[in-house]
Amino acid sequence: MAIIRTDWDTSTGRETLRNVVRINYDSTARSAETYWKELFKDEKTDLYQEVLQEYAGLGAMAATVEGENYHIETPKYKGTKTFTQTKYTNGFRITEEMQKFNKIKLMQTMTTSLAQTMEEGKDIELAKMWNNTTATTYATGFDGLAIGSASHTCLDDAATTYDNLISGDLTVANLESALDYFAAVYDAQGNIFTHTPRKLVVNKNLRNRAWKLLNSKGQYGEFSNTANGFDQYNLQTFVYPRLSSSTAWFVLGDKAHRLYGPMVFTSQEPELRQKDAPDMTRDMIVTSGQMFTYGCPDPRLIVVGNV
Repeated sequence: MAIIRTDWDTSTGRETLRNVVRINYDSTARSAETYWKELFKDEKTDLYQEVLQEYAGLGAMAATVEGENYHIETPKYKGTKTFTQTKYTNGFRITEEMQKFNKIKLMQTMTTSLAQTMEEGKDIELAKMWNNTTATTYATGFDGLAIGSASHTCLDDAATTYDNLISGDLTVANLESALDYFAAVYDAQGNIFTHTPRKLVVNKNLRNRAWKLLNSKGQYGEFSNTANGFDQYNLQTFVYPRLSSSTAWFVLGDKAHRLYGPMVFTSQEPELRQKDAPDMTRDMIVTSGQMFTYGCPDPRLIVVGNV
């Protein structure tokens, strides 16, 4: 918690208002920059813990000879994932004198700053998942693997696996591979279904390359008359400034789809409270707290291109 005080006079051992600032140049005094709602499902909850269970419907039909019993199958259950709320807080303390005499409306300024810090703090926390998609530090699927993996498992008896990890630069060939992935996505029973990719997410350094890949009349990087086929997908490019790697890119499916994995469970939005300091001063304390949890239990509608 930050403590906003006046100058301290060492000769008298008391606080004094010797320097009155009238203009405050603060580069942090701006609108909050948040991007997470472009990438996550936003789920409101009143539960401390949310429990999700992986389930697979019935598998393939079976040829049955006349007179034999019908093939009977039991639905498959993999296990559960528990999402537990985490509380995040921040605040500041300001003296009675600073409230009364400062000319830069510090109380209002710091309160606005606190609200901004909490909004951006959530965005920064959620970005950790996208900056670590090949690690299990911030998110794992039901199969216990990282979001991007070459060996994701299904629940079928044949133990089908799928690979949503490219680990390569954003090129024509790698983007084609990512889009081909969505033409035959595996469900939990190892059956394929098609899904339309919606979003190409890139680091800011790949902004121009992404535009050229998707919008060039001819194939990007070639001196030929090869047509650019990416325009048929109508992919939306999303430049994600919080991606720390200059080579990071992803292709995402439809965020509104039931199987889209990245999600945030929020039980408390940032809540500002103001109260007197718990001592004999007349200082004021302003605090803010929020509670949320996040993860990606099912990464099958994500292709991790590079991190």
